[in-house]
Amino acid sequence: MKRRIAFCLLLLVCVLVYFKVLQADFLYYWDDQVIVMNQYTVGGWSWNNLWHICTDFHAGQYAPVMEMNFLALYTFFGYNPFWFHLANLCWHLGCVCLTGLFIVELLKTHGYFSNKEIHLIAFLTAFIFSIHPFNVESVAWVSAVKILIYSFFYLLAVICYLRYIKTMKEKDYLLTLFLFAVSFLAKEQAVTLPLLLILIDWFCHRNLKEKALWVEKLPFFILSLFFGIITILSQAGGGDAPVFPFGQRIVLACYTLFEYLTKSLFPIGLNYLYPFPILPGESLPVRFWIYPLLVICIISWLWVNRKNKLLLFGACFFVIHLLVALNIISTSRQAIVADRYSYMSNIGIIFLVVVMLVWLKSKWRNKYKWKGILVAFLMYSFYLGGYTYIYSTRWENTETVKLHINELLKERETEEKNQAQSESVESNY
Repeated sequence: MKRRIAFCLLLLVCVLVYFKVLQADFLYYWDDQVIVMNQYTVGGWSWNNLWHICTDFHAGQYAPVMEMNFLALYTFFGYNPFWFHLANLCWHLGCVCLTGLFIVELLKTHGYFSNKEIHLIAFLTAFIFSIHPFNVESVAWVSAVKILIYSFFYLLAVICYLRYIKTMKEKDYLLTLFLFAVSFLAKEQAVTLPLLLILIDWFCHRNLKEKALWVEKLPFFILSLFFGIITILSQAGGGDAPVFPFGQRIVLACYTLFEYLTKSLFPIGLNYLYPFPILPGESLPVRFWIYPLLVICIISWLWVNRKNKLLLFGACFFVIHLLVALNIISTSRQAIVADRYSYMSNIGIIFLVVVMLVWLKSKWRNKYKWKGILVAFLMYSFYLGGYTYIYSTRWENTETVKLHINELLKERETEEKNQAQSESVESNY
């Protein structure tokens, strides 16, 4: 009963932090005029319209489940932004609940923590995830609901798979496969699920050398390949995007990875848009070459600590859910980083932070040390919640977004001019 009350309070805090979102309008300058308000939404519940939703590519993407979400909302409420934003918030609350349940099911297979500690880790992970500023874009922007819907069914699929590992029942396996398909039909990032399932197998002490284990993954990989082809075809008409040489893409991917990592741990300076730092054909500034070296150092550190399954699981969870967003394979994206792509990967980093706190609690018997950690955690939580509340108001309407985007582009233009002048001065010496 206490756990249920605590979780209800968690959801209440989340609603209070995101309350301003419910007063926001559609962002006509920022894709809502295309993604939300289109012929599919106003087409109504007809077989012909549903057929086109399921068979057409729209705005460089294939997301029939998202379109059906908009269609249902429009059918009952018209283009009233309150209900669309409320739906986004409800999807987020659902993901918060599933995150807690996922952590509980996962750690029960590990055997390191007590039942009380497992539920504490699950609660704190879900709590930080619920109020993290990196998730504001996904919740506050109606068009980004595809991230929330995909994550909801993705987490359901993972939970079903964890139960399949325990029961080995065919229905749990088939349900996992079905939920995987539904998740992809909301957002293409779901193609990473087979990799996560293998990671879970390793974490749950399954023998990766068994042929049967790989045979059961075959349908998932086949679906991923099929979904990947659909994604490539859908993005073919999504407009031109920056195309960089492969070597630069690797360096930029390392840079992108660190941007997501640092903003997950210390969310500062979040924005609507993160332009590529260079244009195609330009040379990379020397400072960017430090990022591949940092990646190598972290990989080496993880290898040294490879027996720590909790550490490796959290780190791999983080990376797996960013693979599609690292721009190693050229896509139609116009920005190097987007807050919404961190939604699932965030769980891995938050999980690691919380596990470390609970581990310290069990090791440090000195109550003053533990109280210091507790105070720091509370201050961190207040910072996250406050930042989320303030940042969510910047998604109020089209005018607000335009204002901040113009300011960002002016700052970028000034930085580029200063850099060009600096390079010109250096070339004269």
